[in-house]
Amino acid sequence: MGGRLRGAALSLALVLVAVAVAAWSGGWFATPPAGTPAQAATITDDAGDGWATTTFDGPMVRERAAIAVRPARNADRAHVRSELRAAARADGLGELTDASFAVFSEEMLAYLVPEITLVLPEGVPVRRAEALMRDHQPADVAFYLTQTVLVHDLTFAVVTNGVTAEQARQREDAEGILSDSLNHYVTTVQPAGLTVRYFGALLSDGRIGAVREAMARAAGTTADRVTVSATAPGAGVDLAGGVPELDTAGEHHGH
Repeated sequence: MGGRLRGAALSLALVLVAVAVAAWSGGWFATPPAGTPAQAATITDDAGDGWATTTFDGPMVRERAAIAVRPARNADRAHVRSELRAAARADGLGELTDASFAVFSEEMLAYLVPEITLVLPEGVPVRRAEALMRDHQPADVAFYLTQTVLVHDLTFAVVTNGVTAEQARQREDAEGILSDSLNHYVTTVQPAGLTVRYFGALLSDGRIGAVREAMARAAGTTADRVTVSATAPGAGVDLAGGVPELDTAGEHHGH
């Protein structure tokens, strides 16, 4: 696990180095533009509960098994998460990652909107997720469902221009468009700029564009200088021919 985390951190650093080189060679370290009032992003290519339209695929899109959980009435959600994480580690499955319910298919969400969504590590099939729940379902889980999903696992990076990386982060947070567009993300202040790691439901091209514009405003540069890259190595999922057929061998059960 530690090796994977160090590798991810190195990847983020290399992304920023590449952006810095491009920025320097392009000669765009000039006087930063005047502050721009925050504008609500207009997104026109989202698909409701369906898969978003995206050309940011390949290594940026991953196929993962996910667990949808509806806790029992008055259950402690933190306890449910903790118990399932411990069970996954004990079964050799690795770490579970929190995600939005939006990772699930439109058909499943018509049936159940989970209060807790946990995504298993890459390479773990949905039948292992089902076995985990069958063997270790916490007593305070009323109902669950497992499903193979597609997620975006990507990193935005920008080199700041005329402001410090910390100032750019503060601007980014104050504007709030990243929070509106991504819901959950992790911003890291780097020596040369910012990286934003996103893991969750597929983002439309329009939503990714809105994030790039917001980060550019915060960093004092332009949206084309905000890079978007895969967080992890690997082939990922090619969506050029549409959404591939996913393994839907998961089941649902309740107490």
